[in-house]
Amino acid sequence: MFGFRGYDGLVNPEKAEPTVTKTTVDGKPALRFEMRYNFAASVLWKHLTDPRKLKYWFPCELDLLPRKGAEVTFTFPGERPTKGTVLEAEKPNLLAYTWDREVLRWELANDGDSGALLTLTNTLQDPDAAGSSAAGWHFTLIGLDDLLNERPLGQNPADWERLVAQYQEKLSD
Repeated sequence: MFGFRGYDGLVNPEKAEPTVTKTTVDGKPALRFEMRYNFAASVLWKHLTDPRKLKYWFPCELDLLPRKGAEVTFTFPGERPTKGTVLEAEKPNLLAYTWDREVLRWELANDGDSGALLTLTNTLQDPDAAGSSAAGWHFTLIGLDDLLNERPLGQNPADWERLVAQYQEKLSD
């Protein structure tokens, strides 16, 4: 297993950033992200399942009903929608679904009086894309934190390129 945290202030040293671990799930390569939020699991659950909230922080338009077997639709601007299936849904602690040939598993656990730990496990379709996947989820999870804390959303393209390069180096076998 490999853990990676601390990006030389790449994004913002004042903000929380996810911890990323390279692992395997059922023999397939995966990335595991952990990030603590100052909001209860029930609040995070709403942001994981409500399309009106997802549109502000998730990387594409996401339409889902958090019920096992339900269809999930992912839509990027100008592209054909792709489909997935909800594999597990246990409000407010677990949501897992397929996205193309990947699996996203979101686990939420209350941590202290007002916070929660979010663990995202992304089973990878293409292990060679681990660097860009890690950078993408890194920015996405920070975007969720920014939204919850009512901070401006957005990322600097130069930070994106440097973060991808750092993850590619750190996650290569």
